[in-house]
Amino acid sequence: MGLQFEPITSTIGAYVHGAAADMVEEGNPEAILAALNRHNLLVFPQVHMADEIFLQLTAAMGEKHDNSVTDDGTSASRKGIFRIALDKDDRTQREFILGNDYWHMDGMSYPVPVKATLLKCESAPVEGGDTGFANLYAAYDALPAERKQRLAGLRVGHCLSASLRRLYDSPTQEDFDRWDAIFPRLEHPLVWTQDSGRSAMLIGSTANDIAGMDEIAGRELLDELLDWATQERFTYRHKWSPGDLVIFNNPGLLHRSFPYTDTARRVMHRTTLKGTEATGASAPAQVATQSTGY
Repeated sequence: MGLQFEPITSTIGAYVHGAAADMVEEGNPEAILAALNRHNLLVFPQVHMADEIFLQLTAAMGEKHDNSVTDDGTSASRKGIFRIALDKDDRTQREFILGNDYWHMDGMSYPVPVKATLLKCESAPVEGGDTGFANLYAAYDALPAERKQRLAGLRVGHCLSASLRRLYDSPTQEDFDRWDAIFPRLEHPLVWTQDSGRSAMLIGSTANDIAGMDEIAGRELLDELLDWATQERFTYRHKWSPGDLVIFNNPGLLHRSFPYTDTARRVMHRTTLKGTEATGASAPAQVATQSTGY
C-alpha cells in the first residue's frame, strides 16, 4: 500500500501515515529512505509497530549496528534493540541515557557516522522526555558566507568525556578513563561536505575542542555554532505518544531528549543503521579532555 508523507515545517520533518505492516511491504522501505533523505526527520504517529516489524524495517533500510555497548541484558537487547530507560543498574548504561539530554549526533565515535536512527515509543513519559531535532544542513546554509570561510578547514575533536563530564560537578580520573575506553578522542572536520553536496557542522555535546585553537576560543566557537544550529527556525520538538515511531537522518541532524525523571516511566526502543560515508576522521595524539571549560 502507498504511504502518505505530510511535511511538518518548511525546514524539517514529515509525518508518515500508514499501518505498521505497510512499512515493510515491497518498495516502501525504499520510499521511506528517500523521504528521509528529503525531509531528514520522519514521524509515524501512533503506528504501534511491534519489535519484529521494527527489526524488519531496520534491516530493509540498511545494515544495523550491533548494540554491544548498550546491551543491558533485557529481552530487547537480546533482539538487537537498545532499550532506552532510566531503570538501569549499571552506572555507564545510565550515563548513556542521561547524556542524551544534550544536543548530539549519533556515531561520532566512528569514522563513518550512523546513517539513521529509528526510535519508537514503548511507554510515553508522563512528564518531560520530549525529543528535539535540529537541521544542521539548514543551519549551515543560513550562515553568512564570511563565517563559512572561517570554518573551512577546521577540525573538531569529539569524545565521550566531553558529553558525560557534564553530568558531574567533579568527575574523577577513573571516570575519564572509563569514558575514554569506550570513545576516545577522534578528530572530524568541523564542516562535513557530503556526497550529496550538502554540508553539516559536526558539533554537539561530544565536541570537545577545535584542533590547534586555544581551548577557550575553541569552546566559545563550538558553543556559538550550537546556539545557532538549535534556533527555533531549524528545529522540531516531538512530544511522545504511545506507539509513535521517529526515524531521523543522522548525518544532517542534532537531536536531544528533554529532561525527565525515573518516575516518568519513559521507555524507548532504538536501532541504528550503519553509515556509508566517511567524514575524513582521524585519531591524532590525544589532547587533554579533563578541563574546566564546561
